[in-house]
Amino acid sequence: AEGAAAREVSFEIIAWQGSVAKVRNVILLIGDGMGVAHRTAARIVSRGMTEGRYRNGMLEMDQMQATGLVTTSSLSAAVTDSAPGASCYATGNKGANNEEGVFPDNTDNDALKRTDPESDAFFDNPRVENISEYLHRTRSMNLGLVTTADVTDATPAAFAVHTSNRNASTRIADNYFDRRNQLGLTVLMGGGRQWFEPKGKKESARRATPTNAKVDPARDLLKEFQGAGFAFADSAASLQAVGASRPPRFLALFSPSHMPVALDKLGHGAERVNNVPMLDNMARAALNSLSSSSPRGFFLMIEGASIDKQAHYEDADRAIWDTIEFDRAVGVAKRFAEQTNSDANPDNDTLVIVTADHETSGFSLIGARNPDPRIPRGSRDAARAYRGFTDYKDADGDGYPDEVDPPSKLIIGFGAGTDRYEDWISNRRPLTPTILEKGRAVANPRRDGPEDADTESRHGRLITGQVENGESSSTSAALIIEPMTNAVHTASDIALTATGTGALQFVGVQDNTSVFFKMMRALGGSYKTIYYDGPQNIPARQRRQARGNARSQTQR
Repeated sequence: AEGAAAREVSFEIIAWQGSVAKVRNVILLIGDGMGVAHRTAARIVSRGMTEGRYRNGMLEMDQMQATGLVTTSSLSAAVTDSAPGASCYATGNKGANNEEGVFPDNTDNDALKRTDPESDAFFDNPRVENISEYLHRTRSMNLGLVTTADVTDATPAAFAVHTSNRNASTRIADNYFDRRNQLGLTVLMGGGRQWFEPKGKKESARRATPTNAKVDPARDLLKEFQGAGFAFADSAASLQAVGASRPPRFLALFSPSHMPVALDKLGHGAERVNNVPMLDNMARAALNSLSSSSPRGFFLMIEGASIDKQAHYEDADRAIWDTIEFDRAVGVAKRFAEQTNSDANPDNDTLVIVTADHETSGFSLIGARNPDPRIPRGSRDAARAYRGFTDYKDADGDGYPDEVDPPSKLIIGFGAGTDRYEDWISNRRPLTPTILEKGRAVANPRRDGPEDADTESRHGRLITGQVENGESSSTSAALIIEPMTNAVHTASDIALTATGTGALQFVGVQDNTSVFFKMMRALGGSYKTIYYDGPQNIPARQRRQARGNARSQTQR
């Protein structure tokens, strides 16, 4: 029904078993959408700056043995989305946008998503065995997935699921349970309770599909997981209580969809957020569980998901606060690795890797806000170029500033953004920067006005964006442009830092698929200290010689 397609491909076989020191555990921390500028902004805001130096040192993710850059393009575009962005780490293969753990087929995915998002057609693509499956099959290693997003979201699902529709959430949740033994899945934490509760429950969002009667909206996955021996937590209090016993199997779902973001969990927004854990507490509970029940080792992915989601919203403060929260989870992972890597057992070492899947929003640091009260909040003159420092303070030393809007706060721009109103004051609620009006994306008038943290503030200045807004469709009936209501991803390289046995492999510039192979080499003990394993540039003389040889062969 899908038609036939033929494509010539090549494969490279890489030996991953070797004789040098190897690791038992890998902790991969992904700050979704976290570019270099996000890391810099978090460092300035969290650590403070005096006379050009950071007052309170560097971030946890800065203080690691190796630093490199990762290129981020997918199989189908220069700019990736999170599905292939994470899938390349999970499989070592390029994937198409919106797909994870599969190669493309001829299904018209865009049309089918609108009518049947859970269709069998999204689960029949050629599959690529992922790192979780391979390590459990060959080594009996366990898998942990921790995220601040819905657990069926693209990044966590890329390490467990094979689908050409990253939004087939009912079936992704089903896959977590049905394939838990093939994956070695023993820890699953995040949001997304709506896909685990049966239809009829208030929070449930489960869906059926006419292509497969076994996809049951009334399925109660919470009951099934607990029946299979998984301990369950749904709040910060229950995470602490249940986690204290270090359960060998642990399911924790803290919200119906994505979890609230750090700025709101810490009480700086208008939303009342109670009893929701921070990412570092989730990471600690996951490590306690995995380390007590994984004698052959574990692979743990920890995602700071809303760095990306708040950068999409062009909400600089919430994106920065989530980056700080993510960095605290990095600290938890590093402390665990320090214990395993310094004890008397040479066979239980841990590799910690911190990176992103792509950059979001073209995040840029413009400068510190001018505190002069004579300058209107939304004025372009509010952002001082080349002058002054920020004045964030952190009295309790927890890494989170005491206030979000100090007089000289950090000013952020968005190079891949939409139209928006901006007054450089934090938003009381996370709101999309743009709304649809007559088929065109226009700046959201609620963003900097009644929903602003400063009740004296008005709309601020209209800043024009750079991405599709649908204006061409209004001038040509034959042209349809889907307008963007959020900032978009970019093709910028992202940073990677690593520490532990095998960490020095990651120095330099590398393709995103190389991260998979370097993790495998660390697990197998086949890595070199520092090397480049990407495509080699061929000198011009060799290219000319190759063309000459080809012509000679043709003439014969």
